Amino acid sequence: MALIASISLLLMVFMLGCLALACGTRMLGWLGLSGEMGLEEELYAAGFFFVVLEVLLFILSLFGWLRPIVVWIVLAGAALIAGKAWRQPLRLAAALVRRLRRAIRSPLILAIAILIIGCTLLDAFLAMAPLTGSDAMLYHFTAPMLEVGKRWEPLYWLTFSFYTGLGHILIQLGMTLGSDRISTGLIYLAGLMTAGGLFVLTRRIASEGWAWLAVLTFLLTPMVYWQIGTSGCPDIWMAFYTTLVVLAAARGMERGGQNWWCLAGIFAGAVAGVKYTAWSVPAALVLCCFVATRSLRRSVACGVCSLVAGILPLVRNAWWSNDPCFPFLSRWLNPQQFNSYTLDTVLANLQPTDTDRTPLGLLKYPFVFPLQWNAYGGFGHSWGPLVLAFAPLLVFSVRRKPLSMAAILVWAVVLLTNELTAQQPRYLLAAFPLALALVFAGAAEALQRGWRLVRVAVIVSLLSFLTFGVCSEALYARDFLPVAVGMEKREVFLQRMAPDYPAVAFINRSLDRGEGRVMVFLRYTYYLRVPFEMGDPSVSWLMNPDKLAEPSLMLRFLRQENLRWIVKVADYPQPFAPTLQMLEREGKLRPVASTDVPIFTGFRLYRQKGRAKVVILEVQPGPALDQANASGPFKTP
Repeated sequence: MALIASISLLLMVFMLGCLALACGTRMLGWLGLSGEMGLEEELYAAGFFFVVLEVLLFILSLFGWLRPIVVWIVLAGAALIAGKAWRQPLRLAAALVRRLRRAIRSPLILAIAILIIGCTLLDAFLAMAPLTGSDAMLYHFTAPMLEVGKRWEPLYWLTFSFYTGLGHILIQLGMTLGSDRISTGLIYLAGLMTAGGLFVLTRRIASEGWAWLAVLTFLLTPMVYWQIGTSGCPDIWMAFYTTLVVLAAARGMERGGQNWWCLAGIFAGAVAGVKYTAWSVPAALVLCCFVATRSLRRSVACGVCSLVAGILPLVRNAWWSNDPCFPFLSRWLNPQQFNSYTLDTVLANLQPTDTDRTPLGLLKYPFVFPLQWNAYGGFGHSWGPLVLAFAPLLVFSVRRKPLSMAAILVWAVVLLTNELTAQQPRYLLAAFPLALALVFAGAAEALQRGWRLVRVAVIVSLLSFLTFGVCSEALYARDFLPVAVGMEKREVFLQRMAPDYPAVAFINRSLDRGEGRVMVFLRYTYYLRVPFEMGDPSVSWLMNPDKLAEPSLMLRFLRQENLRWIVKVADYPQPFAPTLQMLEREGKLRPVASTDVPIFTGFRLYRQKGRAKVVILEVQPGPALDQANASGPFKTP
């Protein structure tokens, strides 16, 4: 049954992809941007459809109208709008078959094509495994889950919910359609479309053979198959849209039409709508437009399109908290409700201890993170060393071609802004396809020059990485594939792989879902099925140590928030441990249930587990609060 369910959900995702292709083609025709560009045009169409859909659904969600009946009406309307363009998916399939037939004439390309097909099928089933990604269970999926069918409201007890943007609305779309695995399936779909964009980009600046090789390398990169398979993170949408930004900008340079620059601006806004740091992409596009056209009017128009397409999450945050980039500007924009402890913790997590913005630090950053697993917060080694190894060959790919110049400029701006801000290698996902296409183009050019040493180095590097990629993905998949195809039960899988799940399962079994809420100090609450609020001060903006230092203030807060229970795992978090321990001693918090559960210690990848005691405490009732006069530690704007 699990295998049938996985296939059924993948078919639904496939139909959403076909709808995007058909309806997007019709909309591009209205803008006068359709043409005989083959796969490139299909990617523009699908990308434009998803941008429009994201904006529409985001607006609906703000007013509580994102419900199943409304979603089905929207999708049905899109299907009707597509009209005759429903032929496009068939044309794309036929073109793909023709391309594969040509490719298999070469044994090498045939082997690459077989590996690509195997990777895409494997990633599809990885995406159908139950959610276990840490950040996804913290907020990528938790925030949309809490808002399904409701009017969006600020979740100040989950500070990271303010990070949710246009990519997260597609996660909520899947949940509204009935399954979070549709949500993960859409993330997988974004990964496939990104691979398609990389193919087009590499083919245009190198050759078709190198394009196939670039796609295979992309799919076998650990960061990529993790992102599109099991992470539950929507960041891969940034990579897809950034690739389209570069392709559309190059068309604008070649054809001189304002429409292409505007389309590129829309895609750049979609990138920025996913993550705060991605506003570097619209900035890079505007700079590219001005350098290429020397036209202030076109550059401004390009920037306006980016702003319109990507600003909605910032407007929402400003509406809720007076800070469009909450919580980073609250110190100045909303000082009355500022929480220095939580912000300092967030900034400490975002900035690794080895962050170095000196000239020497900026110079060494791109050389260190791909090689040292624990540098800059980790994850950098998941990109693999191939881009770094081929970096010297970039001198051969820097041509006076519009596409190469646009790709180099956008890649350079994204890398530089990453170095100057967070220095988090995982935030470079948006520019990774550009980097891969450029270094492969350089490798292709270098090999044409007949230098034997370079040829041997390139071939050995590629074979080594691809061998590692195949083996590492196979090893990675063995933890997730069994549950996706029904060989392992869902509950057993979650107990084994999902952080904090044993504690969450105990809470679900122990508490009444109908009366009051529970405060938890767990980080990964996606599978909680009782009304809850997070109490960890590193996560919750409400838990301000400056305003809840006294037991009486804490007790007042608990009652005001209708928190009937508190769940302690091992111990209370600092700096609230003394306060809550005092309430226990005074009998204001009374234990009602407890158990020992296994918990992960350190990175889940290393399977290190310990045990912790989970205690559920009941908040003792007190006098009713006068809500009109209550002055809690935080007032919602």
